[in-house]
Amino acid sequence: MKAKVLMLALMGSFALSFGAQAQQEVATPNTSGHKTIFNRDKGCDHWFLEVQGGVGLLPFGEANNKAALMDRIYPVVQLGVGKWYEPWFATRVQVEGWNMKGFALDAAGANHAYNNLFGAAHMDFMFDVVNYFAKYNAKRVFHFVPYVGLGAGYKHHSTVGAGFTDPFTGKAVDGATKNDFGGVVDAGVIFKFRLGRRVDLNLEAQMLATKTNMIGTSWKSQGADIMAFATAGLGFNLGKPEWDVLIPMDWALVNDLNGQINNLRAENAELAKRPASCPECPEPTVDGGEVVKTVVNNVVYFRLGSAKVDQNQYINIYNTAKYALENNSKIYVVGYADEATGSADFNMALSERRAKAVAKILAEKYGVAEDMIEVDFKGSTVQPYETNEWNRIVIMTAE
Repeated sequence: MKAKVLMLALMGSFALSFGAQAQQEVATPNTSGHKTIFNRDKGCDHWFLEVQGGVGLLPFGEANNKAALMDRIYPVVQLGVGKWYEPWFATRVQVEGWNMKGFALDAAGANHAYNNLFGAAHMDFMFDVVNYFAKYNAKRVFHFVPYVGLGAGYKHHSTVGAGFTDPFTGKAVDGATKNDFGGVVDAGVIFKFRLGRRVDLNLEAQMLATKTNMIGTSWKSQGADIMAFATAGLGFNLGKPEWDVLIPMDWALVNDLNGQINNLRAENAELAKRPASCPECPEPTVDGGEVVKTVVNNVVYFRLGSAKVDQNQYINIYNTAKYALENNSKIYVVGYADEATGSADFNMALSERRAKAVAKILAEKYGVAEDMIEVDFKGSTVQPYETNEWNRIVIMTAE
């Protein structure tokens, strides 16, 4: 009967721990991204780096519109670094700059071209529409990502050609260099295509508004310098790019197992009222006259990649220690790791840490002599269970 109680206790603790550790598994959810709970990993997971180049122009202004389109286009370079906090939400810091060709009319109506050398830095708030509304899929090829942002800009413009009088300000522009700082507001969209696990192709369209007094933007009349960019480049996914889905615990199963455990405990309490020994009863034997040995197996379950023993697993260690102390039994502690996660060397070291963590609790917390504990570890070379995630375990055996 005690063995049955221990077995159901094991099953109950397994259900609890499996609910916790199963939350670490990569799975395909059945709901849209914003209704799915994901594990927020730490460290460098879900960071990204972008390197892009393209063209920009000043789309507004009477003089600009009179110039040929190809004369208005100039190259631009963009660098960005950011992090996804959910599969559908990220922030990014982007810097960009080069030259914006502007045009201005003199008093005689002649059109003059000027260089506006500039730089801008802004933080963008990015929203992946596909991952928000569709089911999450780490291998999805296409993503549509609109964004908005705020930042600051700096302009160092050098005029080229003869001086003129700005018809909007009435001030003379004599070709001198001028430096200006101003705030930046930007918005745009990214068409993202997955080239591989760590590399994406980005096609980006962006509008940026600032107040740095560029020549050729008619800033007095329109209130701000408006720039438009079309760029393309590569995005590099750093750390772990995939997201782990947190799978809710099956509370119906847990409650059912707890009910069975409580019923067996009540039965065990009744059995405890019977005599503790039976002197006239012979020792149990099997065919051949061998004495039947009682073997107690208990399992400690671990989270993905972890060698830390969760609190709800201590009951299994306690039960093993109690049996061993009462029966002067040696405890065999064997660590394992699942084969679907990590390399063979990593899993071997992980299983060793798991086994030693359990052995330490047996000795230091529950008083089992160290010479009565034998530690072994199998890594992922041996898989006790067919279900992969069940093999993140330490098995304790006492005879």
